[in-house]
Amino acid sequence: LQNQALKNLVSRTDLINNDNILGIQVSSEALYRYYVLGPGSDRRGIDTVVGYLRTVQSYLRDHDLTFPVVISDNMDMYTKFPELYDEVDVVAVNQFSFRESKTAEEGAHFTFKRFQEQETRAKRAGKLILLHETGWSTAGESPKVREASPRAQGVFTQDFLTLAARQNLNAFYYGAFDLPFNPTEIERNFGIHYANRTLKPGVKAVHVGAPLQAVRLWAGGNVIKAHRHWNADDSVNEKFGRVYAAKPSVGPLGVLDDEIWLWDAASSILYSKSSNQCLDSYGDLNTQTLHTYDCSKVNHNQKWSVANGNIASQNDANFCIDVDVNRPTTPDGNLVVAMYRCNGHPNQLISMVPAADEPLEIGIKTNGGVLTEWYGKVTWETSRKDNADCHQWFYDPVTQLIASKSHRGMCLDAYERKNYGVVHLYSCNATNVNQKWVVNDITGQIHHATHIGFCLDGPDNANGLVHLWSCYKTEANQKWSIKPVKA
Repeated sequence: LQNQALKNLVSRTDLINNDNILGIQVSSEALYRYYVLGPGSDRRGIDTVVGYLRTVQSYLRDHDLTFPVVISDNMDMYTKFPELYDEVDVVAVNQFSFRESKTAEEGAHFTFKRFQEQETRAKRAGKLILLHETGWSTAGESPKVREASPRAQGVFTQDFLTLAARQNLNAFYYGAFDLPFNPTEIERNFGIHYANRTLKPGVKAVHVGAPLQAVRLWAGGNVIKAHRHWNADDSVNEKFGRVYAAKPSVGPLGVLDDEIWLWDAASSILYSKSSNQCLDSYGDLNTQTLHTYDCSKVNHNQKWSVANGNIASQNDANFCIDVDVNRPTTPDGNLVVAMYRCNGHPNQLISMVPAADEPLEIGIKTNGGVLTEWYGKVTWETSRKDNADCHQWFYDPVTQLIASKSHRGMCLDAYERKNYGVVHLYSCNATNVNQKWVVNDITGQIHHATHIGFCLDGPDNANGLVHLWSCYKTEANQKWSIKPVKA
């Protein structure tokens, strides 16, 4: 019946088009209800849902409708049925941390760790990911719920929206309004508004603030990094949160975020994109240890002074970050990042370089191909121009803009959601949705963040114009390699 209703909508109105529709969800937690709440233990549930997905995908594509079709379900269901990552157009997962015995204060970070695991699997499948549902109820009791209250909802909402802003995390917050007809008190009170459409005070008090600045911390030819929670090989990282130094990420290694920090100049805090924690130096007046730790704007161990080529802690010890290439390395070969009294030694020369000012080369294929700007056109070429700037770009993971170095103020822009969609240069604008790009540092794809399911694609041979094309993780024309020029 629902499939026929979709067909009726498509055939009877021109409102169902690629500009008006974000996507279609063919099921919502159907697998969770069948396999966890219900008695399901066979393939019937997964086969049925995937069958619906394929039917809708096929029908829409036959009518030149390219918006994504998804299966929305709990993260555990995607883990249980890994074929979902390949089947869906975008991975759509739900996560309610308050149902997993977490406090409101723990909720957002626990959500981040679970999301990073799913994001890694989505990247491995060559897909983007959405957090399709998350939220916190303001009333009710359940054995695994620590606190459902207005206070808890306010804390989680503040922390989660801050997380979403820092991670460029696309999410739908559940739900808009309290629903009095739901069967349990918890389900009746999930809204950010009361049933009378009044915004709840804890949500009204939320303030996220301006975007932070993405930076790299250079120590000579190395950059300072923080270990992530989930590895690119789909395993948990036992070194989570530890700080190290190594050569910058080049190509699809799956660790690009390890070297990306977000500088909060107003609070003098450095936020680690890979760990969702902040750079922290702790100890006594004689010894300090560097790691990442839960962010706090009132923790002096997380306050940093960036001046005179040094990064110094503002706690009572007043030590400086120190990277010695001759110091014994970690067991996995990385450089140790230590804290020593500020002494002006070259080991303490650390430069903070904004990502928006970090020149990159974006390579393709194995014969020296590189993304090139030439008289306003965007191609990939194997021969080098006299002006090296033509082959250099800036990628800011906060604004998601890819800016030309040779044509300042101009960014990669794609305004057509289709195969062979035009990719050209247009005046940079962080609010222009046609200029948003997401680097997949596992497959090498550069996804368009708005035209979901389409990637930056090069022609088979050099010198042709790049364009948009449906994303395929095995397509050689979509395997890009990002390399800082200083690497």
